[in-house]
Amino acid sequence: MRKLVSILLISLTLASQIQGPLSNQVMNELEQTHLGKAFLKLLSLKSKAQQFDFSKLYAALDDLQNSIKQRLTDEQQAYQQDEVQYFTDKEFFSGQITQFQNEIAQLEIDVTDFTESRDLLQIALNGKIDELKEVQSLADGLSARIKQEEAIFNGQQNQYTNAVQALDSALQLIGQLRDGSFIQNRSVSFLEEGLKQLQHQRIMYAPLITAFTQIMAPSFNDSEATAKVQKLIQNLRDTVVKNKTDLENAYQQVRAIDDHNISQYNQRITNLSTIVIPTIQAEIQTRDSQIQTKQNLLRDAQTNFKTASDNLDNTNNRWVERTNEHNKLMDQLLTQQSLFPKIVTQLEGAGVRRR
Repeated sequence: MRKLVSILLISLTLASQIQGPLSNQVMNELEQTHLGKAFLKLLSLKSKAQQFDFSKLYAALDDLQNSIKQRLTDEQQAYQQDEVQYFTDKEFFSGQITQFQNEIAQLEIDVTDFTESRDLLQIALNGKIDELKEVQSLADGLSARIKQEEAIFNGQQNQYTNAVQALDSALQLIGQLRDGSFIQNRSVSFLEEGLKQLQHQRIMYAPLITAFTQIMAPSFNDSEATAKVQKLIQNLRDTVVKNKTDLENAYQQVRAIDDHNISQYNQRITNLSTIVIPTIQAEIQTRDSQIQTKQNLLRDAQTNFKTASDNLDNTNNRWVERTNEHNKLMDQLLTQQSLFPKIVTQLEGAGVRRR
């Protein structure tokens, strides 16, 4: 359009300045170019300006000018509508960005809190597992000691029982001697074997064995000595029975304490293994599930944030492009519009007037 108008103006200016006919050579040269042809047409118009009605030309110019005006109006309205849509989109995407930023910040806090809580639960679980191992070790040690002490106690009880039986047999033999009963077998080895088991208790049984051996001799008739030996054996028996009873009482007291302690250990083991540790493990599983859920939500929020940011960038970029296109088009249309008064002036100067 600008080129056409420029050609028209130049042609009108030249045509208006020609006062006489052109030579054939000049005519031929002008026929070779668009500008020359336009010039010749306008020169012809000038010569016939008084013969033709140019109202249609002016009507065409008016239509063209009105068309440009309408394009200016339409472009301005379209640009304003695009501007309203731009700010609407910008506000929408900016709101999304703020929303997702807040979600990301809160989810990061949640993940951190749940992770710290999970770490504390793991520390507590490790402590309870160590406690279970320690209590189990104490229970096992105590059980082993109980078995060991029980074996020792039973051995000592057997020793006392054997000693009492040997002493009872000795008293029975002495009683038979004092009653004048005939004893075919006067061996005292049973008494010695029964009392040897008590040597760890420092019982001086050797003199007793010697005296008992003497009264068991067939030729021994000292009733007073026999009575003394019988009394010694009886006293020793009473001592052994008392020691046996004291040992049993002492063992029962210790055993009662040990049984109570082993019961306490077993209760702690049961509580730790069936309640405390499973409860903490269940809480850790819950925390792991919560952490996984929050991490998934965090990834979604980060993806949404990036999408919203990209949408806002694209919206801004499109608006910059739209504004540049609008300004360029408006400049072109305004420039074209400004040419119409010049065209009319040149036409009128060439004799082409509105009727």
